[in-house]
Amino acid sequence: MIKKGNLSASLLNWLMSTLQLGPGIGDVFYLVVSGSAYHVWLLNQKVSGDHIFTTLAAAYAATTASRNDVILAFPGAYVQTAELAWTNAHTHLIGLGGPNIGGDYSEPNVVFYTTTANVASVLTVTGAYSQFHNFVVENNKDDADNLTAATINIYGTRWKSVAFHGNMQSTQNATAVCASLYIGAAGMYPLIEDCIIGQDVWGERAAANSGVLRFSSTGGRPNGGIFRRCQLLSTGSTVTCAMVAIPAATSTGRGWLFDQCTFQHFNDAGVSLNQAFYSVGAGVEKHTMLLHQCSAFGIDEWQDADDDVVISTMGVATIGGGLHIQPTATVS
Repeated sequence: MIKKGNLSASLLNWLMSTLQLGPGIGDVFYLVVSGSAYHVWLLNQKVSGDHIFTTLAAAYAATTASRNDVILAFPGAYVQTAELAWTNAHTHLIGLGGPNIGGDYSEPNVVFYTTTANVASVLTVTGAYSQFHNFVVENNKDDADNLTAATINIYGTRWKSVAFHGNMQSTQNATAVCASLYIGAAGMYPLIEDCIIGQDVWGERAAANSGVLRFSSTGGRPNGGIFRRCQLLSTGSTVTCAMVAIPAATSTGRGWLFDQCTFQHFNDAGVSLNQAFYSVGAGVEKHTMLLHQCSAFGIDEWQDADDDVVISTMGVATIGGGLHIQPTATVS
């Protein structure tokens, strides 16, 4: 690990490979649950105490912007009572529990969460080109002001194997502006891979035209994002909920690509959503949501508005390519 403040070759090589930054790694800090076996082990390995922290806010405060500093978070549930504003560019967070991002803070791998009212966003990123890997972020408070798990509001971020859980309580679920992930006005060209957006276990969504993913600004027109191999999850019985909410014509810009993503809505009674994408602004925004090899389950249609905002390349097995069907036909 660390010997007298110097990174070992094995750790440096792993960071170089994971972050794909080459040798340009800055300082490395460790986040542990206080008194845990990981905490004791780091101290036994002679890791300097000024590089070990027990809250994400304290670990982040030790980083320096634009230096490729890294926070390595050991498994545990890390509670936050206030929004963390991640303003440092080129500053990265990696969970050390591996890429399995199922579960919540009651059964944690690496989880950052809040149960405090008026925490609009648990993690708000305005630090350009920062990377985030292998953790869960959750906003779990029954309050209409607890809007989202995370907000991306800067260009060039990368997210790999991260789960975003919002809409976990009834008041959140009844509030149309609540979601699991916000893309803000400056959230240009993020790369979001192998992530989970939303949840189908804790809270049943009930607000018309809401989304588990929400383009949250009415201006800015962020463009160029890629969602690759992501799951968008939802549960509830209100058919007018959506999976992605685009509340204004200027909420998005050009070229948002969903590549090999699944949109999954679950309901015990088999109720389907009437659309995956809710969009406003026909005649203004065109060709902003590009679907490639995507599938939708528990959803009747990709879009109701038919305003050319959502277009796809999927083969048309039925009248709507990529929409679920029951495979009941036999081989002839």
